[in-house]
Amino acid sequence: MLESFLQFLTFLPAGLLIAAVCLEGFVLSRRDRDSEPAVLWLLCCSAFAAAISAIVCFTLYFVRIHPGGLHSGLVAGGLAALASAAWLFKRQARNRSFLLLGELFYDTSNARLPPRRKPHQALLILGYRLLLALGLLLALGQPLLPPGSSTASGTASTSAPSPSPASDMVAALPEPLPALEPAPVPEAPRPPAPEALRDPTKSEIPSADASAMAAIATSNALAAPASLPATSPAPASAAAVPVIAMVPEPAMRPVSKNSLYFSKVRPIFAKSCVSCHGPLKQKGDLRLDSPDAIRAGVNGKPVIVPGVPEKSRIYHVTGLPPGDTDLMPPKGTPLNSTERAVLAEWIKNGADLGDGVSIPSGHDGVFLVDTLAQNLKAPDPAVMNDLKKDHVVIRPLSKNGFVLELDFSHSDRARSDLKLSQLGPIAMNIYALDFSRTNFSDTDLGQLLPMKNLSRLLLSRTSITDAGLTSLQHNLNLEQLNLYDTGISDAGLPILANLKSLKKVYLWQSKVTPEGAKMLQEQVPGLVVSIGE
Repeated sequence: MLESFLQFLTFLPAGLLIAAVCLEGFVLSRRDRDSEPAVLWLLCCSAFAAAISAIVCFTLYFVRIHPGGLHSGLVAGGLAALASAAWLFKRQARNRSFLLLGELFYDTSNARLPPRRKPHQALLILGYRLLLALGLLLALGQPLLPPGSSTASGTASTSAPSPSPASDMVAALPEPLPALEPAPVPEAPRPPAPEALRDPTKSEIPSADASAMAAIATSNALAAPASLPATSPAPASAAAVPVIAMVPEPAMRPVSKNSLYFSKVRPIFAKSCVSCHGPLKQKGDLRLDSPDAIRAGVNGKPVIVPGVPEKSRIYHVTGLPPGDTDLMPPKGTPLNSTERAVLAEWIKNGADLGDGVSIPSGHDGVFLVDTLAQNLKAPDPAVMNDLKKDHVVIRPLSKNGFVLELDFSHSDRARSDLKLSQLGPIAMNIYALDFSRTNFSDTDLGQLLPMKNLSRLLLSRTSITDAGLTSLQHNLNLEQLNLYDTGISDAGLPILANLKSLKKVYLWQSKVTPEGAKMLQEQVPGLVVSIGE
């Protein structure tokens, strides 16, 4: 969307300038002097549009919203300068008073001589036409330049590929020993690393898989002379060069839009933190632009201690007194009391990042879902295929994909039979379930009994009642329960009090009273009950 807007801002003045050139050609071919005011108007509009476009594009670039603004701003600025100068030359050459029709084309000081042009008018017209030609070249060449890059980088990319960090590492490798090389091998061309797999903001370090692939490539290169034709010449100084293949990073897990992190915490990070701790810059080796980066912390040390805001560095540094060198953000507007309260609530409730993976509370860096997956079998492919056919969203939560989150809220089963009895073969693999706004009822709760690892259950806007909660007494690992806009009342809370693993229960717009919510919170240590007040 933003890229299209930048292209529109650049192409609008270019189109106006091209229209002025075409109309000027019509004036010259037909000698229609009455159309010249329209040429001046087009030049004037083109200059103003280009100036506005340049200001907007440069603003987007310097506030780091879009890097392509620099290239678009330079093009728009060039068009503005050319259109303004052409307008000025033509106005002076025709002795015009701004855009009025009155004009003096010729020198009429001597009525006995035939009309003739003034000497300076010919020079002005020549300069005007030269400026039009330059503006036309810039306007027509604009679509050929790569969008989103500066003029310098665009020119450099067409002349020669920039060396990649992987190429520099390959060039620095020592040549193989002569004893291991039966015959000279011509040096193979080294293609640059694909742009999609290369991050230009930081150096790339080959992973273990990439190193293994490099070793295989080196072995193949050393064994290649035996299969080469005897007549193929090769320079004596040539050496086998290993090729390092970069392995793409795994795709990030989707973030739930219902999470507090998505709705409130992430906007705070985007406003105050990501400019220094994001993909373009990582001060202190910390990134805060994705859940995986937040969990990684700084050099393996977490910056968030779930449940304890005071011990979480990411919260502590936002409340330091002014002038403290550790105050974050160091520049700009500090976090206000409302934003810090959101961070404190988020961390106190476990710092849920909305992707089903918890922040490790210790220093071992092992997530709960990965530990749980070690004792599970792979999900039944037949059941998984049936779920996908009905558009049930399946999110793998562990690295090996054995721990799952199932989202029925927008599936084909949402308003019909949920077919929960078919989940038996993968019952132990299910960690989270979302039945929001579905046809889920009290009888369906009995189908959740085999799901011993169920930790998060969303039942908002369903028809469940207090009687159905009895079936949840055997799901002892349940930690989060969303009962928003349901028929649950104070009568069903004693059943929930038996689930000692509960950490968060949402009861907004239900029949639960503040007194009942307070009593439930007192009966389960560490439980947070939210009724929307």
